[in-house]
Amino acid sequence: MEADVKKRITMKEIARLANVSQATVSRVINGNPDVNEELAARVLKVIEEVGYVPNQTAQTLKRNQSKLIGVSVSEMYNPYFVELVDHLEDKARKLGYNIILHNSKHNPILEWENIQNFLTRQIDGCIIVPTGSYNLERLSKLPIPVVSITQTVSSLDSVAIDHMKAGKLAAASFIKAGHTSFAYIGKSDDEKYLGFASVLYEHQLPVSDVRVFELEQTSNDNFLVRQGIERHFRQFETFPFTCVFTENDIVALECIKLIEERGLKVPEDISVIGFDDTYLSKIMGISSIHQPIEDMVSTSLELLINRIEEKLSPDIVSIQLEPTLMTRKSSNHRRI
Repeated sequence: MEADVKKRITMKEIARLANVSQATVSRVINGNPDVNEELAARVLKVIEEVGYVPNQTAQTLKRNQSKLIGVSVSEMYNPYFVELVDHLEDKARKLGYNIILHNSKHNPILEWENIQNFLTRQIDGCIIVPTGSYNLERLSKLPIPVVSITQTVSSLDSVAIDHMKAGKLAAASFIKAGHTSFAYIGKSDDEKYLGFASVLYEHQLPVSDVRVFELEQTSNDNFLVRQGIERHFRQFETFPFTCVFTENDIVALECIKLIEERGLKVPEDISVIGFDDTYLSKIMGISSIHQPIEDMVSTSLELLINRIEEKLSPDIVSIQLEPTLMTRKSSNHRRI
């Protein structure tokens, strides 16, 4: 009998038992932070006592919204994406939404399967870290709004930092410290590298002499990242560079380890700057380009919800946030 009562309990009944309005109960259930603490505590106490479970199906039918957002990331090994998802889930909940998370594992086929699964769950919108350009055209034709996060793409709304400027910040820091021979570990067509190379060119330093090392694995597995860097480093008896800019913090960490195993010191012999400014870089003292995750998440969700509520013109929105360089012990050495 008690179980039957729990099943039939409604928000209206919760409001009566807690002596608050039904709107207050709704705000508490949706995680609205503006509810008075004492009122929220009363509501939560009643919910716990009666075992209330919101009827999501009924709510979806009533508002023609599921209050679900699909989130697709390209990997979860990189601590940057762990932080990103954590902030997305927290912020979405406060805005009255829940997320469904999928990991594409850098596989475009799996990415599209994930998107199809989102659609069967009747999500209101999607936030995606694309695996590449493979599915972008199909994503732009979906019946729901899609926002690309961390990457700027021309066919979708997107929120990212200015990767070109990030590369410029790293190069300018190395030049200011007196470096004249450079290396980059990452994709040569990445805007981070293009920005990096542009500053060297502006300072009349030979861009053609920059050692560019591309890796098959960049963060899925530390061991594979290490193997990739080691394969490139093995060709040198003496390193022809005094500083390295890497495409993420995992690559920076493995790069530092291999340099030190050669009997060299970081930053005295070779300076290193990473990218993302994850907790890994903070713990290990690695200089890194900071991505403002909280701002990126808030901006992405605001953009997506405005799309869901049809408050924007159909024009594609591209937002680029400012990067900053966080200088730590891996690059805080001046050569002059």
